[in-house]
Amino acid sequence: MFAVRGRFERDGFATAVTLLIILVLAVIGLGAAWLASTEKKTSFAESVHLSALYSADSGGESAINFLRLLPSPPAYTGAAKTVRSQAQTTIEDTQRYDYACNFDTMRPLVGWDTGYAEMNYRVTAGGWAAQQGRSAVRLVASRVFRIGSGYN
Repeated sequence: MFAVRGRFERDGFATAVTLLIILVLAVIGLGAAWLASTEKKTSFAESVHLSALYSADSGGESAINFLRLLPSPPAYTGAAKTVRSQAQTTIEDTQRYDYACNFDTMRPLVGWDTGYAEMNYRVTAGGWAAQQGRSAVRLVASRVFRIGSGYN
C-alpha cells in the first residue's frame, strides 16, 4: 500500500475519477433528454391549441361574412334572438368550426336618415383541432342597415 518514500499509491485513482466523470456526463445527458422530451410534448400541445384557436377564428370570420353579405337585416327567432346557427364545418382533416349569431341591439345613427340603424350581433364561434384541441371566440359584429317596415 505504501510506496517507497511513504506516499500512498495512486493505483485506481484514474479509474475512480473517470467513473465519476462518466456518471456526471450521464446525468447531464439524461437531463437533456428529459428536457427535450418535455419540450416536444409542450410544443405539440401548443400547436394543437393554436390550431383550435384559428379554427374558432375562422368561425367568427364566417359569421361576419354572413352578416356582411346580407342586403337587409336578418330576422331572428326564439328568446336568444338567433339569426343563424352554423353546424360544424370542416376546414381540414382535423380542424372544424361552428358558430351561432344572435341579434343584440339596434340603435339609430346620429346624423343619418331615420331609415338607417346600426345593428349589433353577438357571435360565439367554436373551433376544434386534433382530438383534444378546443377553443372558443366571442365577438360583437356591427352592421348598418336600411330599416324597412315589418322588421321584428
